[in-house]
Amino acid sequence: MTNNMNRTFKTLVALLLTALCFVQCSQTDNKSLRIKGKLEGVKDSLLFSIMAIENGDPVAHDTIISTKGGEFDFTMHLDSAAVMTVSDKANDKYDTLAGFYCVAVPGEEMVLKGDINKGWSFGGSKFYRELNEVEQAVQPINLEIRDFTAEWNKLMAAGKINDDVEKKFSDREEALYKKLETACLAFAKAHPDMEAAVSLLNYLNVESSEKLVKLLNPKVLNGRMKAYVNPRINQPDIEPLSVPE
Repeated sequence: MTNNMNRTFKTLVALLLTALCFVQCSQTDNKSLRIKGKLEGVKDSLLFSIMAIENGDPVAHDTIISTKGGEFDFTMHLDSAAVMTVSDKANDKYDTLAGFYCVAVPGEEMVLKGDINKGWSFGGSKFYRELNEVEQAVQPINLEIRDFTAEWNKLMAAGKINDDVEKKFSDREEALYKKLETACLAFAKAHPDMEAAVSLLNYLNVESSEKLVKLLNPKVLNGRMKAYVNPRINQPDIEPLSVPE
């Protein structure tokens, strides 16, 4: 083999190895979720908490990621779709966490951006682009609920809760939940084939959840979202998730 032929052969081998590496690296790992992005308002680290159902019991798996200027990029192992909380690990003076709920789905890529205190959006793979549609439909109401809860916590800390205040807040809480339920059901009705619509179950009690699943295509409920949906419907002792404060 001449020197020119040798160089050509080595070049071809290098190109083939590069192409093979590209294919392998770009393939979706069905047991992992890549999460990356940038969230303003994060002090130094983010807590990604997965709530899964194992042997009928809720089990939490926490991952703490140090951030640089709010930026992050990591991959987590995941067997099936599950509830995930994304929160700033640093507490404020009222011992509350800034954050939000979403769905963690293996084989996907989640891209987060925005401000963890003021508003955020999802991007990445198709599932998370659709989850962003869901999020933008209910996020304003959830931010209202967050402000409502912060106001209540502040009054509690100051010892300013009395019967009148409690009645006022109870009425407001009921109205906010009804507003959220209406938005959730309207979105599900308009998007029966969207997998990401199951994330709305995070905010509903069992009765409202049963209404919502009746609006979704059975293929969505019985597909890869089944592990996410079933505990919310079949275990009435599980309370609806409150919005992280």
